[in-house]
Amino acid sequence: MERHFEKDLNELKERLLWMGSLAERAVHQSVHAVLDTDEQLAKRVLDEEDAINELQLEVDDRVVQLLALHQLMAADLRFVLAVSRINNDLERIGDQAVNIAQGALRILRHPRVKPYVDLPRMTELVEEQVRNALNAVVRRDVELAQKVMATDDQVDHYGTRFPRTAHLYDGRFERGLSRV
Repeated sequence: MERHFEKDLNELKERLLWMGSLAERAVHQSVHAVLDTDEQLAKRVLDEEDAINELQLEVDDRVVQLLALHQLMAADLRFVLAVSRINNDLERIGDQAVNIAQGALRILRHPRVKPYVDLPRMTELVEEQVRNALNAVVRRDVELAQKVMATDDQVDHYGTRFPRTAHLYDGRFERGLSRV
């Protein structure tokens, strides 16, 4: 029985990490659709949204099964409940990537007004945060989790700069990235 539980728990971790990689890729592609003026990247994000949504349902089902079939010790219970919350956050990240992609499709119809100076760095930070946050949870690495929280201020700094330039870009685009 314990081996079955460990197998189920490891599969849950793997599915969560896969979902995180899809959400991270969606953010990357949606932003790079603008940076590289690539309409196909934006469309790919829209086409791949269903995969993230389906994974959310799958992870939810796995969480319910683990809770229903096993008597979890406190540490495992906290982990499974954290996965449930993170699962919802990853789905929301996927939704924000879709918002960014939709904004990208509108932005690309017009000539670029000014260079995207802060956007590449903000995108790198956001992608790193998602990746590190998932790894911190799965590895139960407190130091890595603290690193994620420390970089949050940097992302917020970039996010506060966008409203000053909103007239030059599509407002939905910037809000989507700052919410990720």
